[in-house]
Amino acid sequence: MTERRRLLILLATLAGVLLSALDGTATSTAMPKIAAQLHGERSLTWVTTAYLLVSTVTIPVYGRLADLHGRKIPLLAGLSLFLAGSGLCALAGDMPQLIAFRVVQGLGAGALLTVGMTLVRDLYPPERSTGMMRMQTLLAGLMTVSLLGGPLEGGLLTDHLGWRWIFLVNLPIGALTIGALTVLLPHQPRAGRDTGRFDFAGVFLLTGAISLMLVALTNSLGVAVFAAGAVLLGAFVFVERRAAVPIMPLRLFGRRDYSAVTAAGFLFTAASLPAGLFLSLYFQQARGFGATESGLMVLPLLAGMLAGNRVTALLVLRTGRVKGLLAGGAVLVAASSAVLALIGVLPLWGTIFCAVLLGAGTAPAMGGVAIAAQMSVPRADVGSATAGLNLIKQFGGSAGLALGQSVLVAATAPVIGRAIAVVGVAGGVLALGAVLVLSDLDVMPARTSVPG
Repeated sequence: MTERRRLLILLATLAGVLLSALDGTATSTAMPKIAAQLHGERSLTWVTTAYLLVSTVTIPVYGRLADLHGRKIPLLAGLSLFLAGSGLCALAGDMPQLIAFRVVQGLGAGALLTVGMTLVRDLYPPERSTGMMRMQTLLAGLMTVSLLGGPLEGGLLTDHLGWRWIFLVNLPIGALTIGALTVLLPHQPRAGRDTGRFDFAGVFLLTGAISLMLVALTNSLGVAVFAAGAVLLGAFVFVERRAAVPIMPLRLFGRRDYSAVTAAGFLFTAASLPAGLFLSLYFQQARGFGATESGLMVLPLLAGMLAGNRVTALLVLRTGRVKGLLAGGAVLVAASSAVLALIGVLPLWGTIFCAVLLGAGTAPAMGGVAIAAQMSVPRADVGSATAGLNLIKQFGGSAGLALGQSVLVAATAPVIGRAIAVVGVAGGVLALGAVLVLSDLDVMPARTSVPG
């Protein structure tokens, strides 16, 4: 493959990955207006939760298909589903339709990041001199663009063209991406790989269990629904212990450190993910800002995450330890969320300052949890451990949104503040408990001293 062709494939792949990354943050800014127009304030967070849940459970499916049948077919199938869902979302006439169409979108989104970043690794493997550095640069760049550009994109499109354009803009970009990958990317089945039966039973049981438990958090008859979810979860554990290719590596949870760090990842994500959506709702519904202004107001939360993530990386490089950073982050998340319970009487600058602190508190978990999870298992299990952690973190985000929705009975400042506080304080305090169980792992045992 020529370098020019390799670069064109890379750009097309990243365009697809960026579509899915931007979709979540752009949609969150527009959600207050979407809910108002479609008369669905009570089911507002399910537009995000449905997308997140489905895209999460399809991650291992697409990963397995990519190993068995090559990258091209799963990636193109995912892109096609994502674009079909985007077009349907733009045509939605009510909230139930939008939620259903977001499920279609999520079915495709699971392929974009999973297979897309796997393809990037194929194009520029770590053994190439610049491979690992390029991978890290691309991931950091995508995170920055999606976190900072998504809210602005969502606000501008919502204010000037209408919220449906958030989904419509995906269509021409996605069509060009499909065309480029169809022509440029060779079809290379992964000959010689294990073709054992994929754990579809585990996927369905886990999806059903988590879905019922999330519904239970927003349902007045939630006890019965939650019990049904718990039964499915028990069946999932039974199936996973016997699966040749399990969706989640249950044997790793026999390790105390891995169990503790995955629990912390779940709780950190549950505590922090709803904040962006609820703050956008607050700025628009309680403060009267437009969608564009609301997108700008949420940027301090994201800036706190990015700045804190950079500081965390430097401290890990210097000390080789993550436990203290994770504990400090959990305390900061809980404390800043507690103050936001008073959002109705806080000055605007006070709300923004708390958002910065909340983002900074979340930052250590963005990379620190993954590093600790990888160091808590044998080298041969790093891939499985990382996949299991990612699944659990994604479900944590869904759980946090569902719990916040159960508190969000009205779009007033006191209620929005209460929703942020309930999720953030509970998640932060429980995350701190999980972190304290974790050993003080040296995540860089072979490091050299870093000059001051």
